[in-house]
Amino acid sequence: MYNMLFSSSVFFSLFATFVTAIKCDISQIHISQGKTPSEMAISWITPDKCNSIVSYGKNTEYLENYSYGNSSQYTFTYTLNRPPFYQSGYIHHVLLENLEPFTQYFYVCGDCGKNPLNFTTLPKVGNDKPISFGVIGDLGQTVDSVSTINHISNDKSIQMILHAGDLSYADCNQTLWDSYGQMIEIVSKRIPWMVCAGNHEIEFNGTNFYGLYTAFEKRYMMPSIKPAEFGDIIIPIETNPTNNLPYCTPSVFQSEYNYGNSFYSFEIGSAHIIFLNPYSNTSYTSRQYVWLKNNLNSLDRTVTPWVIIVMHCPWYSSNKNHYNDKQTIIMRDTMEDLFYKYSVNIVFSGHVHAYERTYPVFQNETDIYGTVYITIGDGGNLEGHDSTYYTQPKWSAFRNGDQFGHGLLTLLNRNKLQWRWYKNYDGQLIFKDELILCNSIFGKTTC
Repeated sequence: MYNMLFSSSVFFSLFATFVTAIKCDISQIHISQGKTPSEMAISWITPDKCNSIVSYGKNTEYLENYSYGNSSQYTFTYTLNRPPFYQSGYIHHVLLENLEPFTQYFYVCGDCGKNPLNFTTLPKVGNDKPISFGVIGDLGQTVDSVSTINHISNDKSIQMILHAGDLSYADCNQTLWDSYGQMIEIVSKRIPWMVCAGNHEIEFNGTNFYGLYTAFEKRYMMPSIKPAEFGDIIIPIETNPTNNLPYCTPSVFQSEYNYGNSFYSFEIGSAHIIFLNPYSNTSYTSRQYVWLKNNLNSLDRTVTPWVIIVMHCPWYSSNKNHYNDKQTIIMRDTMEDLFYKYSVNIVFSGHVHAYERTYPVFQNETDIYGTVYITIGDGGNLEGHDSTYYTQPKWSAFRNGDQFGHGLLTLLNRNKLQWRWYKNYDGQLIFKDELILCNSIFGKTTC
């Protein structure tokens, strides 16, 4: 009997030691809306394989609901002037469903019992309540990036972030994805942060041309149509002549990268929001084009009168940098007619590290039924400003290439939106460009 008790106590002691040794510290919390405000995806990272569970509820003292998800790791082996091998922590994704619209929820990631965090769902689809979005592009991890994040964090009107690509600027150094996740967590743990792929998300990984977008796919859970599918290279990645390896983040490139986080849509209140990918195939027969056409054709504008598109490469930019990138021209040539036919209201892009807003435009001519295009690639990245422009075209309403900042998009009602661009003045929120836009589907020039 003594030996049995002794053996049991040793066993439980060893088990306790084993449990204690597992590292379930939670970091890099990121939330994103699902297809409607009734869904929210919660993502985070732990050093070891821990439970993918979220407890949540409307009362901070009583989190009576539980949702379970999954976790995974990824490895990265790109070696050109980068650490030779990287293995991520365990990346957890949990989808919360059947949430009530316009409601505050409290939640805890994992089962570590920390103080609850909170988020607020957005208005239900079809509701005409005002909605405010923070809009950024090309953020990176600089002092200016932190300034942008602080300004967004301090603006309590913002209910969602729309990010037009180029997120962490890890550029194949995967530890920078971790520091980026920590930097934005002040916002991303409480406001849904929606993302699209820029060229700095491509990240060639390994010895074949299909190891692309690894971190971008693993770390984020957008409201995908179905899991990502990868295929042929269409516009090849340029290779470094010294070693024949592809560049990590090519500016000119296109491949088959369909579904997953590549292109998707979701709805909030009076808005239908579409994220597209210029670096994936955009030809008339491509999956992306066919999906977009069907998506736009299926819309009921009496329910969601606003259509907003986010993508990385700007179709209308008078800046000399990235002017007429090949994949951008291909995409514009095939898809601009769709934007006009289905009255897309406004498009946000990054890539050019500057700010520019157009008048409503179609095929290089101002048109009251055209789309407003806004380049917002001025989040704070380390590559600096793009300050050199061509002569200002008639369709260009306002441009600035020497300041970092962010935008605030507010849908005031089903017929009127307000757009403001803010410069990064320390401690101040001062807008330098403003637009009141009437919804062209109602056939009005004033509202």
